[in-house]
Amino acid sequence: MKYLLLLTGDGDVPAWDGLNEAEQAALLERFEQFQEECNARGVEILAGESLETGQSATTVRRAGGARVISEGPYAAAYEGLGGFFLLETPGLELLLELSDILPPYDMELRPVDPMV
Repeated sequence: MKYLLLLTGDGDVPAWDGLNEAEQAALLERFEQFQEECNARGVEILAGESLETGQSATTVRRAGGARVISEGPYAAAYEGLGGFFLLETPGLELLLELSDILPPYDMELRPVDPMV
């Protein structure tokens, strides 16, 4: 089953630019541990990226046949969207367990609709 794991907010993690080098390295180590544990437990990371801030987003809205483009994220809730993983996993419970390895960001885990 495919899941999208969204890192949706800082949670208990201070802002990156407020961390010293050792603190940044410790956070990166947790991402590496997550990847290693996924591999060891049969969860395939299909994609994963860090995202720029919400201020860099371009939002497209459509209504009545018109396209309206604005700068910034679609909703304030996603200003904090910082990255994602697309994973193939045997199930949600395993993914929840593995998500505890990541830094304590706020997260959203959403199944991918196979549309088949």
